[in-house]
Amino acid sequence: MKNIVLFILFISLNAAGQIPAGYYNSANGLTGYPLKTELKNIISNGYNAQSYGSLITLYDTSDNDAYFDNGTQTNTILDMYSENPTGAESYNYTIGTNSNCGNFNSEGDCYNREHIFPQGFFSQNEPMRSDAHHVIPTDGWVNGGRGSFPFGNVNPNGSSVTTYSNGSRKGPSITTGFNGTVFEPIDEFKGDIARMLFYFATRYEDNINDSGWDAANASVNNPRDGSSDQFYEQWFVDLLLDWSAQDPVSQKEIDRNNDIYIHQNNRNPYIDNPSYVDMIWTASTNTGNGSLFPTLSGTYVDTNLSATVDAGDEIQYTYSIANIGTTTMYNLRATSPLGTFNPGNQLASLAAGQTVNNNPFGTFTYVLTAADASNSCGCITNQLLLTADFDAAGTTGTLNVASDDPNNFTNNDSDGDLLPDDFTTVTYSSGGSGLAGDLFISEYIEGSSNNKAIEIANFTGASVDLSNYTLELSQNGSGSWTIFESLTGTLPDQEVYVLARGNANAAIIAQADILLGSSSVLNFNGNDAVGLFRAGVLLDIVGDANSSATTEANQTLVRKSSVIAPNAVFDKVAEWDVFTQDDSSDLGMHTFGGTASVADNMLLNLSIYPNPSSGRFDFNIDYLVEEVRVFDVAGRQIKNNYTPNEGLIIENSGIYFVNVSFQGQSKVFKVFVQ
Repeated sequence: MKNIVLFILFISLNAAGQIPAGYYNSANGLTGYPLKTELKNIISNGYNAQSYGSLITLYDTSDNDAYFDNGTQTNTILDMYSENPTGAESYNYTIGTNSNCGNFNSEGDCYNREHIFPQGFFSQNEPMRSDAHHVIPTDGWVNGGRGSFPFGNVNPNGSSVTTYSNGSRKGPSITTGFNGTVFEPIDEFKGDIARMLFYFATRYEDNINDSGWDAANASVNNPRDGSSDQFYEQWFVDLLLDWSAQDPVSQKEIDRNNDIYIHQNNRNPYIDNPSYVDMIWTASTNTGNGSLFPTLSGTYVDTNLSATVDAGDEIQYTYSIANIGTTTMYNLRATSPLGTFNPGNQLASLAAGQTVNNNPFGTFTYVLTAADASNSCGCITNQLLLTADFDAAGTTGTLNVASDDPNNFTNNDSDGDLLPDDFTTVTYSSGGSGLAGDLFISEYIEGSSNNKAIEIANFTGASVDLSNYTLELSQNGSGSWTIFESLTGTLPDQEVYVLARGNANAAIIAQADILLGSSSVLNFNGNDAVGLFRAGVLLDIVGDANSSATTEANQTLVRKSSVIAPNAVFDKVAEWDVFTQDDSSDLGMHTFGGTASVADNMLLNLSIYPNPSSGRFDFNIDYLVEEVRVFDVAGRQIKNNYTPNEGLIIENSGIYFVNVSFQGQSKVFKVFVQ
């Protein structure tokens, strides 16, 4: 990705977009629909309508990706339909490269403007069409797939489920009250979307009878109930209440709300005051309830008994789940920012008052990478993320909770659920000798006729037993792995293992360690994904298992020397060099630089405060700050010095981007000076 830093300079910063004093005073003391109507008056008064085209320019600032990937992608658009909060995206859209468009053939072609409340329901009338509070940048292909379907929870076991690159999906509803097709974003952004839709129901509550609007019951996909007060059908209100509660307001939403206030002079009240949601709308009686409390502990294990911390050593976790509520919870499942569960089976139910110990989802392990082994922190920070349903069918809502470290008594409560959720930190003596985090695919040849080959590289610092690895094939975008090849033997450190078709050309066969037939895992033609698995867990991939586009046809891909770890998300631009068809000149060898930095969680808990401020900012963990650079909204660096414990001083009012670096990692904050 090009290192372009491009921000749009606003003519007026309008007090840095903060909430004006007394903005919501007239709503004080109100509840229910009278409160909703007064909020409508507040956010309509002084509304400064902007053009539909101006949204593209606004997105460069309001929707730049400063919030994930350790703040390294502020030059790209944050697309909620493709953003992967815990890893690399399949694609990104770089600001200033005209990557917005109207024509697309597959996911990743371009982005356009997505109306969270479909514009077809109001015949593209203004001001609804250009209201930035509910119009966001999203991938055009995914936007087209969502169409005018309502949001909802998709039945993962239903027929005709379409899953997009970041896990967003379209399919049959499992949401009580609606049995049609719905679109479900990933959990990270469900609250964002709910608050956009509550905003829309408030700002335009008295527009529903305007000429050109779709009648509430004219389309099965239109979730309006025909009223100006509740606005949405009860099933949709229940869904949005669930999503809003599960995904609280984030810094991303706060910053976007401030940017839009500068753009069009009104705010989303449900971001400024989330309690308004429950003061206005009421859930139906079938909404579930319950409470779970998971805990997580971890231990470092020297797996190869080398007496040093190496890539390949492990953090082995022990976790338990207690049902501290009064109702049974169902379909419990666990994820984590780091590590894998084996076998990772779903827990069918957990009765009130019961606790399950001894890793109910199987062994939970994280394998150290080279960056983990050598970082000066000598620690891994992790958390168990638990999801459960209120009923066995999963139709009355879900609960999302984060684990607590039972050995940490600070009792941090980041999500306001009145339960501690301290991160679990495992320390170890850093400075091991490992290199790559694991085996990875280093070359892919999709040549003419039978000229097919896959090369696997070992730069872990030790010989690797291949019996725990398989190479698997997913064909034609099916999303399933149907053909596999179990690997055998031992692969020495700094060596490669080549699988080739038995009737490939002589140059390819000369480098092969094993020859396979035409119906083997090497039966790919550019629209198939090839995955490297360890103990049944996907480590590395070439191609997209959910796309039939022939994007890797007739070419040779060689892994860049800077790549030091496998990646379960295919990132062709960042990680691969592309060569012409039948080029096998690099086969049988691999150049490994080992200089790339693998992102860890060292800056995960770093924050800046107060924000907004009158010009002085402080960091909550000052020792994690080695270098600070400050940029204005035009991308100009205005400051590059910082003295620990003396605060960061920015003299002039406005919006700024603060880039903080520590041990090769970085994090970006958007700050406001009043």
